[in-house]
Amino acid sequence: MTTTTTIDSAFAGEWTGWHEARERELRDDYGWLSLTGLYWLDERARTFEGIPGAWSATPRAARVTAAGDEGLVVEDRLLDGTTQLSVREAGSALFATAGDLRLELLRRDGRYGLRVRDPRSPARRAFSGVPVFGPDPAWVVGARFVLYSPPHVVPAATAQPGLRRRQEIVGELRFDHEGTEYSLAATAGRGSALTVSFSDATSGSGTAAWRTLSVPRPRASRAVLDFNRAQNPPSAFTPYATCTRPPGGNVLPFAVEAGERAPR
Repeated sequence: MTTTTTIDSAFAGEWTGWHEARERELRDDYGWLSLTGLYWLDERARTFEGIPGAWSATPRAARVTAAGDEGLVVEDRLLDGTTQLSVREAGSALFATAGDLRLELLRRDGRYGLRVRDPRSPARRAFSGVPVFGPDPAWVVGARFVLYSPPHVVPAATAQPGLRRRQEIVGELRFDHEGTEYSLAATAGRGSALTVSFSDATSGSGTAAWRTLSVPRPRASRAVLDFNRAQNPPSAFTPYATCTRPPGGNVLPFAVEAGERAPR
């Protein structure tokens, strides 16, 4: 976008508050930057370096066996024996600790995985902030929301090679950019918000492979896309995330020079 815009101090202040909150979230002791491993489980019991217990899984549940002196605490109780755990498809739960480590059980495409969070992770220690484009009100764009009833369920690739997920598209957001109409497929976000994942002409060269945008609940089919708040998915910061890639049509042919840049 080449137009010159005047930045209102309140607009800039709200954006700064959003950006600072975003960086605080990333710096959290057990946030995305704390991930140090992701292990897919199968029926063969296995051990993993630095993690107590022997781990396995069937399609229905995960299983762990540990002696009491290994120090594995599962659901607030020291484990001395064997226990089974389960989570819903596409879900996850922080269910165990081992010293400072927190262990997360997740389920993706019918498979169970064990993910490790460590506040001393190299990524968290090295984090110095997220590079961004400066806030620009020209990147706050009105859109029309078209609801899909019922939602469209489509297969989707993820940040993990070979891992597929099902994505429920609840509608599309249509907006104008420099005289041309574009549309972005949307999924349900937190609460009543929508989530849009997209790539654009900057993706992979200055910004991450794709970015995500939370869109406040449309009112009377009207919505606002604030690209200044486009943010990197967790997979831009860690190889242990299972983020869903954008729907095939969510590719913008122009450069969205707003929001977060690629992590350092």
